[in-house]
Amino acid sequence: MSNQKISTYLISQVILNDAKAQFQLFELTKRMVYSIAYRVLNDEDEAHDILQDTFIEVFQKIRKLDKPEALISWMKTITVRKAIYRSKKRLRFEPLLHAENESTDDFDAWFDSELLDQAIRSLPDGARAVFVLVAVEGYPHKECAKLLGVTENTSKSQLNYAKSLLKKRITNLLQA
Repeated sequence: MSNQKISTYLISQVILNDAKAQFQLFELTKRMVYSIAYRVLNDEDEAHDILQDTFIEVFQKIRKLDKPEALISWMKTITVRKAIYRSKKRLRFEPLLHAENESTDDFDAWFDSELLDQAIRSLPDGARAVFVLVAVEGYPHKECAKLLGVTENTSKSQLNYAKSLLKKRITNLLQA
């Protein structure tokens, strides 16, 4: 979804269970919801399930939304929580050695979004989940850790680990 805002009129129609308005909201936001779910889960079928589950919850609970301008962030939160809940059984955090724990913020190479998506998908589940939540979606480490059921330090170290792996994998993909 682009940075356009969803109109309060559209939201009011969705609250009234207007099917056309619900479809319009779905069309405007389905890519955003799917993208978040896919990045967390790395599985197309499960991301489609989360897409469906998210919209079911949105349409059932939208009346409880206090501030219509918060709709998009509310939808993102629902999506993230559902994706994490779905992935918790298989979500593993790899133990890290001290050398892998170093920050890699100095990476400076050109690459396109397809290459980045490919590299993100190749990350181990735990590192990918932290990377998507913190680096892509902007969650603070404290909230990320709470969502994933890990410590804040684990969230931070997994982010650094993900960045290190991404740097290596992108470098390798660029040299291929």
